Amino acid sequence: MRLAPLFVTASAAALLAVNALAQEAAPAAVNVAEPGLSDLGNTVEGLQDAPPPAETPAQAVPAQAAPRPEAPAPQPEAPAPQPQAPAPRPILTGPPQPLSRAERAALDASVLRGRQLGLIASAGRFATQDMLSRVSDPAAAGITGWIAEPEGNGVTVTFYADAASGPAAVYRVTMLGGRVVSRGVHIDPAGRPPLNPIQARMAAARAATGRLDHRPCAGEDFNVFVVQPTTADGPIDVYQISPQTRRGYYFLGGHFKTSVAADGSIAGTRGFTNACVDTAVAEPAAGARPAPIAITHLLDPLPQEIHVFLSIWTGHPLVVVAGDPQRLFQVTPDRIAEVPR
Repeated sequence: MRLAPLFVTASAAALLAVNALAQEAAPAAVNVAEPGLSDLGNTVEGLQDAPPPAETPAQAVPAQAAPRPEAPAPQPEAPAPQPQAPAPRPILTGPPQPLSRAERAALDASVLRGRQLGLIASAGRFATQDMLSRVSDPAAAGITGWIAEPEGNGVTVTFYADAASGPAAVYRVTMLGGRVVSRGVHIDPAGRPPLNPIQARMAAARAATGRLDHRPCAGEDFNVFVVQPTTADGPIDVYQISPQTRRGYYFLGGHFKTSVAADGSIAGTRGFTNACVDTAVAEPAAGARPAPIAITHLLDPLPQEIHVFLSIWTGHPLVVVAGDPQRLFQVTPDRIAEVPR
């Protein structure tokens, strides 16, 4: 068992926002594999580094003497006046309209869920390192998955194996602030405690998403984050995240969310765009702020929890163009705010 290490384009508004928000930091370079998207990094750099265009002086046109007519030419009748096309409406560039109560609630929920995904990812990473230090061969131990459950200020991570009577815990560790406060090791199959009903549902939901026709952008396995249900029979959300395969590069697409009903059926599934854009994200220089990453996300009118998670994962704020008509948002691990145009 291992923890595997949107359509991204930038409209002019997004790129200008990146330029304004970066200030002292250079924008993150974007390595684009999709046709038609390869100019994003060059465009961002061009907005910052290109000198202002030089003014071209007007050329004087020498006057020429008009030939003198021998006789006055007859004057044609004046044409009838033609209706004029209406003047184009001005483009409004003022501050954005206030978010509605429903929009504000949706953004708050996205921030909360994105932070929850970040907590699960962090706990899973530390717990995996701790487990590997005590279980030399997870495959031989029968470990088939893991789940994380927030408990008070900590998170309990359970690595489990399938058994005839249902999934049972092989290794269980409780993390508090990246520090192990308790652990239980159950190598002998006869002594493994069974998962409780909610934990068993979470394990089953994880297995159900593994049977979907979803493929990660690279590697063989997703990082899978199972969110604990809010009620005993409530739906369970499972996130499949395309893993990082090389240091300093992140996939901004290729991530999925699936809701699994209490009876184990798939209640709904969606992708946060399937384009696998492998983005190079440079470490900021000492004392500099992380540069924002520009993303266009037109599937939803507002940024989603995946954008909050991506900000946590990459360590950079995001500038997200969302919806139609397009609106501009800044996304950080703590908040989503609309950006003045």
